[in-house]
Amino acid sequence: MSSRYGTILLVEDDPDLRSTLETLLHSAGYEVIATGNGLRAVELAYEHKPTTAIIDMLLPGQSGFQVTLALKERFGDQIRVVIMSGYTSEAHQHYASAAGAEQFLPKPFGPSTLLNIVAAMCPPCQTPVVSTRRKVKIGV
Repeated sequence: MSSRYGTILLVEDDPDLRSTLETLLHSAGYEVIATGNGLRAVELAYEHKPTTAIIDMLLPGQSGFQVTLALKERFGDQIRVVIMSGYTSEAHQHYASAAGAEQFLPKPFGPSTLLNIVAAMCPPCQTPVVSTRRKVKIGV
């Protein structure tokens, strides 16, 4: 990959959801590196140096919290992290923040919610191409 600008590490163990999110982010102009495994996520981050990571909380290999800690230890403020989860208790949100995540995204969420959060952290490489004709919930 020739540039870090607009590169997102997507870590989601549900293959259908991962594919949906990857397609959404690609259509919005982002370069996406995706995996469903926490250990592999850290390896990919070291290799590709993304500017933003979107990480599911519960993953095989390492939890989203562990991945976040590893990324923050290695890259510090050079990487922004969003932890997403269906577990939305205040304790989970505080734990995500303590691990270094800048944002907690409760599932389910709409495409525009995700794109707005990501755009604030990592401006897209090109103008987003997102249809607003129908509303969908992601992660249901």
